[in-house]
Amino acid sequence: MLILEDLYLGDIRSGERSFKRNSQYAKALDEVVRAGDALTDTLTEKQKGMFEDYMTAQREVNVLTDCETFIYTFRLAAKILIDVLTEGQMKEI
Repeated sequence: MLILEDLYLGDIRSGERSFKRNSQYAKALDEVVRAGDALTDTLTEKQKGMFEDYMTAQREVNVLTDCETFIYTFRLAAKILIDVLTEGQMKEI
């Protein structure tokens, strides 16, 4: 049960993943950064502060959404596994 040990010890962190530099994700992230920089270059200092507050709030929403999605998909995967292992004999969990 090494994976359970890794999970317990914090060696598995679903939020920390790497990606390839030329991947579609990397290109999309570069575009977000470029657009964000272009936008903030046009803002006053007050507007930059307001935008940063907005971005902080949006990051919090993203963390909560990612967590809920992780929980939902983990539970769904467990139900699928149980269904496969019991050959559909376990109807409701």
